[in-house]
Amino acid sequence: MLLSSLDGAVNPSGTERSRLDALLEAVPLALSVFDGTLALVATNARYRDLTGLDASQAIGRSIYDSFPNALADLTEQVDIAAGGAPVVSVRVPFQHRGGRRLVEATFVPLIDTHGARGVLFAGSDVTEREELREDLARSVAQLESIFDVLPDSVRVVDADGGTVRTNAQAQLEHAQAKPQSLRELWQLDRPRTLNGTTLFVHEHPTARALRGERVRGEILEVRRGTSGTPAVIEVNSNPLYDPHRRVRGAVTVERDVTERTRLEQQVRTEADRLERMVQERTSELLALQEAASRDRRLAAVGQLAAGVMHDVNNALNPIMAAAYLLEMNAENPVAVRDYAVRIARAAETGAATAARVGRFIRQEPLLGSREEAVNLNVMVEEVVAMTRPLWRERAKGGVVILEQSLAPGAIIRGIAGEIREALLNLVQNALDAMAGGGTLRIRTTVDAEETSVAVSDTGTGMSEEVRERAFEPFFTTKGVSGTGLGLAEVYGIARRHRGRAEIESAAGAGTTVRLAFPLGNFTAGPVAEPELRPRQRRRILLVEDHHDSREFMQALLESDGHTVLAVRNVEEARERLRDDSFGLDVLVTDIGLPDGSGWDLVSYARELRPALRIGVVTGWEPRNEQDPACDFTLRKPVGAADLLAQIAGYV
Repeated sequence: MLLSSLDGAVNPSGTERSRLDALLEAVPLALSVFDGTLALVATNARYRDLTGLDASQAIGRSIYDSFPNALADLTEQVDIAAGGAPVVSVRVPFQHRGGRRLVEATFVPLIDTHGARGVLFAGSDVTEREELREDLARSVAQLESIFDVLPDSVRVVDADGGTVRTNAQAQLEHAQAKPQSLRELWQLDRPRTLNGTTLFVHEHPTARALRGERVRGEILEVRRGTSGTPAVIEVNSNPLYDPHRRVRGAVTVERDVTERTRLEQQVRTEADRLERMVQERTSELLALQEAASRDRRLAAVGQLAAGVMHDVNNALNPIMAAAYLLEMNAENPVAVRDYAVRIARAAETGAATAARVGRFIRQEPLLGSREEAVNLNVMVEEVVAMTRPLWRERAKGGVVILEQSLAPGAIIRGIAGEIREALLNLVQNALDAMAGGGTLRIRTTVDAEETSVAVSDTGTGMSEEVRERAFEPFFTTKGVSGTGLGLAEVYGIARRHRGRAEIESAAGAGTTVRLAFPLGNFTAGPVAEPELRPRQRRRILLVEDHHDSREFMQALLESDGHTVLAVRNVEEARERLRDDSFGLDVLVTDIGLPDGSGWDLVSYARELRPALRIGVVTGWEPRNEQDPACDFTLRKPVGAADLLAQIAGYV
């Protein structure tokens, strides 16, 4: 700075002094003026605050003593300025009462017209700026360290796609080529999707980020290194905005997932292989299970057949014996009637066995319309009479003592043949358990809720394990001589009659099997005589393919005064139905016919002749006794009285 007069600066007049002080205070720096003798002649408040000197202490001080709290020697800088050369922007630390301050100092020579030199000191406090700069430098250094230590490659581009910065990993990927722009990188990478579609440069994730799009987790295949080794990368790219939300660049992070992709592919391949193996093994296992199931079914059918044979033989045995006795006592009407009744009851038991097998195959419940009043006391007497000739054989020659206790009114609702068969099974099992003889007890009871019958023996009894499994189908303790179906059938009969079966037994203490049924709700009273109705002769079309059955049914119907036209198949039956000359009143048909189903014939007849009385007689369990196309349904073996009553329309 050149003053017009050093003397004016050193010894200013009052006006000049005021002007100088105002000028010094207006400048936002710490200022002090030294004359040719380097004595302090003027300061401003910022200088005094920096040095801690007040005005009275400062004026007249030598320049060398005017910076008492400077933490650096300023002699050299003062000498240079006093010699006529300015010293600009020297960083000088000061110990200030508010803490250490950093001042950027400038020493400028002052020359008056006489050539005397003074010095002007100007200091700017740059402490905060330097602290900010240091903080920024530290942050930048940290970010650069993080930037370079990332295992992913990071690239920053400007708005034109030029590369601004890359980290160490990105530089390694194309170490020799060193792409300087997005286009160059695209040319080197030749990116494409995993399905082989090549990307144009404007489709690159970085290019899309420059258009303001955020790209997340995009998987691409690229070429890397001098050999162009293929690699799979996961790309994330984000736009960079300025304060006005204008895109000024983009940052792209690429992660090499080649190994991960390879492992995922291996896992998928292995999973597919394992799935195929599981499917193959499952198919093999299902085939083995089906074969085992088939074997079990065949074994079960064999055991079921054996059990049915056993029960049918039980029914046939008294029939054959009664038939023989019937022949031997042909001249005795009382014996003939007795044996005929026994034959009918045994046949009824056999029919119940066949019906039960049919329901077992179809899993059908008991048909309520076929139920009747069954007197358990009468059933007990019949079973005792039927089995008594076998007691000695069953007991291996021993003596069997019978004890009966029959409560009056032991009547239930059900099918007599099935109840009789259940009691037959229980009595025969009791006899088998008493090899060498014992006591057979049969007891009926009636209480307010149920009616029951119990069969007890004094035989070997059952263990706890055997007792728990006694009702299981095909479970037996009799070895090859047993079927394992007797008690299972007893249990099934009880359940079908809405009742239950219970076993009380202990090893060596005998066994009691009790069947309990709901009350039959039958009132005791005199049996009403059947109403006598005039017999009406009918013209009947009988359809039955079995020769003997057809002849016996025809003979039965004709014995009751009816006219019967018998045919053996559906086609013949349809011809007769279409012929009006016979004047049919009733159609009776079997179901299993050689050329079609009897149910189809029933529907045809009902449509052709709506007024015709139609009945079905079948060896199978009827599918629906309430079929609207039928007037009645009977199951073989057919009771003569039932058939004749249905033909006459009395029921």
